Amino acid sequence: MTVTVNKASSGGMMVIDVVGAAAATAGGIGAVLNPEGVDLLVTRTYMYFATGSTGAANLTWGIGATATTASDDICDAFDCIEATVGANAYYVQTASAEQIEELIIWEAGEYLVVSGSATTVGLAGKLFVEYVRLED
Repeated sequence: MTVTVNKASSGGMMVIDVVGAAAATAGGIGAVLNPEGVDLLVTRTYMYFATGSTGAANLTWGIGATATTASDDICDAFDCIEATVGANAYYVQTASAEQIEELIIWEAGEYLVVSGSATTVGLAGKLFVEYVRLED
């Protein structure tokens, strides 16, 4: 067996500004196209809330085929009400025990889709997405 260090494959941390919206549709808060154009292994995410939503809503995010494809494979129904999340940071593992055991592959051409269950107006924060490139 021969092994060598592959310096072309590396990882990164993407920072996404998240601002609440009145829309309660898939991708109603927003979506981000895979930034590397190659398959990425999403290892973990963190959410920092400067302020929470003024409405009683849950925040969901995951990888979808389009910017409006609903997905909860990273985080399903996170409570984003102002009283519980204002000025706090949360670690969100990418392999939810009740959903899957594998990590998430964010394929080239796919989107990270952020949705709310109801209005998320007032929400302001940052979503940190840590990933590793799977291709050179």
